[in-house]
Amino acid sequence: MQASPHFSPGGSHGFTLLELMIALVLMSLILMLLFAGLDLGSRSWQKSNQKTQRQSSERLTFDYLRRTLGGMRNEHLIERDKTEPLFSGEHHSLRWVGPTASQAGIGGASLFRLELHGDEEEETVLLLKRWLYHPEVLEQASAEGRDWRTPASEKETPAADEQVSGVRYSEHRLLSGATQMELDYYGSQQRGIPSEWHHEWKAPRKLPLLIRLRLHYPDRVTPPLVVAIPRGSA
Repeated sequence: MQASPHFSPGGSHGFTLLELMIALVLMSLILMLLFAGLDLGSRSWQKSNQKTQRQSSERLTFDYLRRTLGGMRNEHLIERDKTEPLFSGEHHSLRWVGPTASQAGIGGASLFRLELHGDEEEETVLLLKRWLYHPEVLEQASAEGRDWRTPASEKETPAADEQVSGVRYSEHRLLSGATQMELDYYGSQQRGIPSEWHHEWKAPRKLPLLIRLRLHYPDRVTPPLVVAIPRGSA
């Protein structure tokens, strides 16, 4: 008679506790690596998206400034017996008369002032202030606490009961995060002297031939925006 096969109870067994712990540790490591890769990819996407948005904002801002500066006019304000040039070109600020953007639904010309505004307690912004180019508006701006002669670095106190129309005056925050704005002006400020670059423009009766603008950020400097001023205006 043939003997029947004998099965030992210990012939088949499951995972031991040690093997199960090793498997859990390996799985945890794999999940950690997976989530680390996802987090790195998410951060890279966010940085790329922020860079794209920043570049788009800078391109739109520079295009707008190029159009407005390119239509600059050499205007003067006559008050009583005094004639004051409206163009002011300094190394860190700029004031000029140029065409108002048609998108604003205003048309005509405006007086603009461009400079960085902010201090250690708040983020700096590239601030563009605009006044409607009209003698009455410019004369009343001082009484309204919005004097076009006062730089943004000096605190202004608008009249509390004065409601200023957006047609007459407006402020626009163009870009944020820049630590410095540099402006340079190309041309001859005195008769007989060849044209060259200047940090400030001190020729009140004429405009420069070129204006160059650069913005400094903590990690980079923007390519210069160079705008040619129309010959008839200069």
